[in-house]
Amino acid sequence: MTIEPSQRLLRSFFIVFGLLLPSLGLAQGNISKLQKKADEFYVNYKFVEAEAAYKEIIELDPNNYQAAYRLGEANSVLQDYQEALRFYRKASEINPSRNDTVYLRIGLTYKTLGNYRRAKQSLNEFLNRHKTQDEYRTRAELEIKGCDLALAEEGEKPPFKVEPVSFNSTAHDYFPSLLDQRQQDIFVVFTSHRPKKKKKNKKYSGLGQPAYSDLFRVTQQDDSTFGDEILNLGKPINTKTNDGSSNFTSDGLTMYYTITNVVKAGYNSKIYESRYDPLRKKWSKPKPVEGVNGSREVVINSRGKTKTIPSYDRQPYITADGRTMFFVSDRDGGQGGDDIWFSRRVGTGWSQPINAGTTVNTAFDELSPYINREGTRLYFASDGHGGYGGLDIFMSEGTIGDWQDPVNMGVPINSSYDDFGSVWTDQDSAALFTSNRPGGQGGYDIYWSRAIVYPEVQLDIAVQGIIRDKITKLPIEFATAILYEKQGSEGTTDTVLVPLDTFETDQSARYNFPLEKEKNYTILGNAPDYFAREVIVSTVGLEEDTKFERNIDIELEPITISVPIVLQNIYYDFDEHFLRPDAIMDLNDLITIMQQNPNITIELGSHTDTNGGLTYNDNLSNRRALAAIRYLVESGVDPERLAFKGYGERVPLVFPERTDEDEQTNRRTEFRVMSIEFGE
Repeated sequence: MTIEPSQRLLRSFFIVFGLLLPSLGLAQGNISKLQKKADEFYVNYKFVEAEAAYKEIIELDPNNYQAAYRLGEANSVLQDYQEALRFYRKASEINPSRNDTVYLRIGLTYKTLGNYRRAKQSLNEFLNRHKTQDEYRTRAELEIKGCDLALAEEGEKPPFKVEPVSFNSTAHDYFPSLLDQRQQDIFVVFTSHRPKKKKKNKKYSGLGQPAYSDLFRVTQQDDSTFGDEILNLGKPINTKTNDGSSNFTSDGLTMYYTITNVVKAGYNSKIYESRYDPLRKKWSKPKPVEGVNGSREVVINSRGKTKTIPSYDRQPYITADGRTMFFVSDRDGGQGGDDIWFSRRVGTGWSQPINAGTTVNTAFDELSPYINREGTRLYFASDGHGGYGGLDIFMSEGTIGDWQDPVNMGVPINSSYDDFGSVWTDQDSAALFTSNRPGGQGGYDIYWSRAIVYPEVQLDIAVQGIIRDKITKLPIEFATAILYEKQGSEGTTDTVLVPLDTFETDQSARYNFPLEKEKNYTILGNAPDYFAREVIVSTVGLEEDTKFERNIDIELEPITISVPIVLQNIYYDFDEHFLRPDAIMDLNDLITIMQQNPNITIELGSHTDTNGGLTYNDNLSNRRALAAIRYLVESGVDPERLAFKGYGERVPLVFPERTDEDEQTNRRTEFRVMSIEFGE
C-alpha cells in the first residue's frame, strides 16, 4: 500500500488490512462486551467496523468518553471530517479536562475543514492546557503557523487553475508519473485501488476501500485531457499485494516503483526495478534495488530489547540524468517521521543513501520527492513546515545537497486537506498531483493544474455608504467613519490596524473613501449613543477595470442603558462555572466592543437554571460572572469599567424548564451597558 496520509498515526493505519465484518447488535451482549469488541476493531485498524460499534455504545451510553473520542479518530481516518469534529467536540463536552489532546484534534479537524479561525482557537486552547514542549505542542505551533498563512492569503488571486482528471475512480487514485518511451504517446502511470479489469477486488481494508493497489496507465493528450482507455500494467509489474508510486528514467525503459507486502511483523515496503524490452514490449520481473532499501532498529519489549527490521522505503524518483535516486524512508538517521533521502549511482549499483538534510526534512513527514528536468528545484510534500492543512506541496530551489528554504506552493495547489505526489512539466507551469479535497470521485484523486497568467489591471477604487440606525434603518446624522488599513499576518500579534482617514458625515450620514488595490481595510462607524461597528473591505483580487463603489451601509445598534444583551455562546455545563472553549469567541467579541466604545461601562450578569436552592444558585451565578470578568481583565479591559452580578435562577429566559435545552438556555451570561460616560 502506498497512500501517505498527513499524520504518522494514520500512516500506520493504512498498511494493515482486515476483512469487513458485520455490524454489532445488542444481541451480542452488554456495553462492556460491546466496548471490548469495538476496541479490538480499533486497535486492529478496522475503522469501518469500529465506527459502527462505537456508535452503538454512544446510543446506549451518551456520556462514554472513550467511544466519543475514538469515533472522532475513526471518522478522521475514514475522512468524514464533519463527523470526526462532532465526536471530538462531544468528547470535550463529556469531560473537558480528561485529555488535552482532544483540543489538538478539534483544531486539526477545523483546519482540515478550512475553518482556520476556529482551528486557531482550539489549537491555542490546547497550548494553554498542554505545557510540555513535546511533539504534540510542536505540532500545534506548526498548525497555527499554517492557519496564519492561510488567513493572510485569503482573497488573493489563484496562481493556478486546478481540476480533477477525467480518469479518477470511486476508489483511491494517486501518485501520477509520466512515461515517455520516445513513441507517439506519453502515458500517465498512476496507482489505484480500483478493481482489475473484469475482476472484483473482494478484499477490503478497514477503511472502506479495496485493500490492494495496482499500477495503471492512461494516454496523456495535453496538460488537462486524457484518453478514455485505462489499462492495468498487469504481470509481472503488478502483484497480489500493493504496487504503486512509480517513476521512470528519461528514456522510459527503466521503472522504479514500490511493492508493499503484508508480513507477520506488519508490513514490508521496498523499491523495485524493472526494465522494458521494446522488441517484446514487456517489462521484466521486478527486482529489489540493492543498496537503497534499508533497515531500522525497533524496541520490542519493556526491557529495551531491540530488533532490526526492514525500513519502509518507497516513492522513488530518478533524476533526468539517471544518476541520482530520491526516495522516502523511515530508516534510522533521519530527522524524524518519514524523510527524503537520495542515493548516487555507482557503476551498476547505488551508494549509501544520504539524508536530504534539515532544510528539507523535519521531525514530521516529508514525502513524494520530484526534481525538475533542469535539476534546480525539489518539489515534495510535508506536514512539518507549516501549511494549509494535512500534507502540503513545497518547492525548494538549489542543487542536490544544497537546497534553499522551502516555499509553500499555495492555494489552489494546496488545500486544507492532504496534497502530495506532484509531477511538474512545461517549465514547471503545469503539474499533476494527488489530493483528498472535496469535489473528487472518492478518497484520494489526481488533479491537473496549469499556471494562470493575469493581465495587469489599473483600477479606480472607492467605497461609500450610509451610517444607519440598525433598528429604524434611518440615517444617523453627523456620524463618523474611520478608515484603517490592516497590516501584518492575519490572526497574529503582528497584525495592526493603521488609521488612514476620518470622514465626518453631514445630515445625509454618507461617507466615502478612495482605496488602493491589493489591500485589506476596516471601516469603523461610530456615533453618540450607539455601539461602534466595523466592516471589512478588501481590494485583494479585484480584476475589473471599474470604479469600485460598493454601497456598504454601516448599521449601528443603539445603546440602551440597563437592557441585557445575551452573549450567545457563553453557556455553562450543569453545576459548573468554568468557561467552556466555545465561550471564548463571544467574550473576545465583547472585548472588541469595549475597545471600540471606550466610554461605556458594563455589568456582566450570570444566570442559573432552576435546579438547586436559591442561595446555592446565587453563589454559583456569582462565580460564573466572575469567571467571565477575570477573562476580560486578563485580556486588558480596565476593571473600573466592569461590574458583575449573579442573578441565580430569578430571571429565567425559559419557564418552566421542561427539557435539558431549556436548562442550558437559562445557564447563560449577559451584559448590559450601565453608563456611556466613562472617562469624561
